[in-house]
Amino acid sequence: MIAIAYFAPYIDTTGLHLPTYKDRLEDLISAYRSIFGAEAELSPEVPDYQLLSVFARALDDASSLAVSLYNSRNPAYASGGALDLLLPQYGLTREAGESDASARGRMFLALSQRGAFSTEAMEAAIRSIPGVTHVLIRVNSGDAAEDGIPAHTLAAYVNNGNAGKIAEAIFRKKPPGIGTWGSLTRQVDDGRGNTVPISFSRPTLVVVYGTATVRAYDGFDEAAVKEAMSSALTEYFNRELEIGEAVTVPRLYGLLYQAAGNYASSFAITDLYFSGISGMEREKLVPDWNAKLVLNGFTLTVNQ
Repeated sequence: MIAIAYFAPYIDTTGLHLPTYKDRLEDLISAYRSIFGAEAELSPEVPDYQLLSVFARALDDASSLAVSLYNSRNPAYASGGALDLLLPQYGLTREAGESDASARGRMFLALSQRGAFSTEAMEAAIRSIPGVTHVLIRVNSGDAAEDGIPAHTLAAYVNNGNAGKIAEAIFRKKPPGIGTWGSLTRQVDDGRGNTVPISFSRPTLVVVYGTATVRAYDGFDEAAVKEAMSSALTEYFNRELEIGEAVTVPRLYGLLYQAAGNYASSFAITDLYFSGISGMEREKLVPDWNAKLVLNGFTLTVNQ
């Protein structure tokens, strides 16, 4: 008799367990021989063997469907309509034209919201809101005002995003006994028929303008280099920099050379400065703790 590796499908704490196509075929062959005799001919050329193969393949197809259904309940694997069914469980819906990857990313952020009360959990909740790009949360747990924040109060600074949804996220995640402070206030339903005022602020946007001077060598393409530098600086300032984050200007030289790609060896940067925050700054741009640096233009000067 053939040694059988077949087992009945089951689910345990480690997941879904299913026999393979080979396991199923061997189990069918064993059952066939228990009926028609151990010496029954079942080489691959025999029609009965081929019929058993068809049965095994059909059962394996059913297993594949079971795996797909099982995985569709897992946020890491769900896609399309299955993902849409999971989103409401995390208080989310798919935005118009949103990809599976984007929706899944917001779901993972929502998962992290379910931890204990903390500024990290609150920040994750706020960042999961469509449109939000930057978040800073300061908590004053002392008995006196600090940086303008009243005692026992938190201040959330949020760049972009729906104000009502931001206020609700703050309410759901704020520590008990801590008030909220800011220039915007929205009323949030507490789930018991009452409304609670929740306040937060938008960061002050500090607009700067960049200027770089380069010495050009053979193979230099001014238009291409300027576009590459401008795009890199815009991405860095407007997307990557967080609220209150300072910029050390000399460290941006490497960013500009990297952005230039194949043109990096065709020029040398001789000067880089930014204006708009405190005159012409070549060393460091330091915004207030609740302000956000943004780039609003770039000029490239070329010396041959």
